[in-house]
Amino acid sequence: MSPVPHRRSLLPGVTLLAAAVLISVVAGIALQVSWPWYVGFAATTLLVIGWAERLWTRRAAPPPRERIRGKLKVIQGGKAAPYDLAKDHSTDSQRYLM
Repeated sequence: MSPVPHRRSLLPGVTLLAAAVLISVVAGIALQVSWPWYVGFAATTLLVIGWAERLWTRRAAPPPRERIRGKLKVIQGGKAAPYDLAKDHSTDSQRYLM
């Protein structure tokens, strides 16, 4: 079994990860800090992107509609008599099994 999902593309995830690394590198160079700060900037960027994505998906989903149900039909004649398979010969001439 492949670790790569078949129905989903990896491109959005890789793009977001590359954006987080790029933002952390630019911030680290601009502030002239040591390498642990780069890791912190990358982690913070990933958390902010995840928070924004979760916030965006919550607002994008429309509320489910209520289904309108019609009246149920009444079958005339009430309950049928118990079915007897031994007396039913309507399917004896069938060519194929259903």
